[in-house]
Amino acid sequence: MTGRKYGLFEEYMTEDADVAIVILNSTAGTAKYVVNQLRAQGKKVGLIKPRVFRPFPVDEMAAALSRFKAIAIMDKADSFNAAGGPLFTEVTSAMYAKGVFSPKVINYIYGLGGRDVKTDDIEFVYNKLFDILNTGKVDSVFNYLGVRE
Repeated sequence: MTGRKYGLFEEYMTEDADVAIVILNSTAGTAKYVVNQLRAQGKKVGLIKPRVFRPFPVDEMAAALSRFKAIAIMDKADSFNAAGGPLFTEVTSAMYAKGVFSPKVINYIYGLGGRDVKTDDIEFVYNKLFDILNTGKVDSVFNYLGVRE
């Protein structure tokens, strides 16, 4: 109708990225700001923002994520009956189904109780990804951001 073409997901500065965050909706705008800041510091970071959840783009997502060394999948909802948030389970299922096992994967649940995610939170996640690159080890696959104890 408008002549524009939108893919199933948006890739932002992923061409040479070592690490990436997969994140939905408006929080991706906050994450893009952080990507720009980290890129200015010479860090190879990227972002993938899915535009559709159903039907989930299994082939395309698995192919896109296979290029990275570590990824963080960020969910704004927890799923107590599953091993991670809804986006995490879809993305990791897609990767498994297509034989993509190389990137280290972590899940962050954020925004519970209506809490805002801040640029510092996103930067924290990217720093955790770089820790994974440096150590080769994932300490905890499932993590929470901004939860009061």
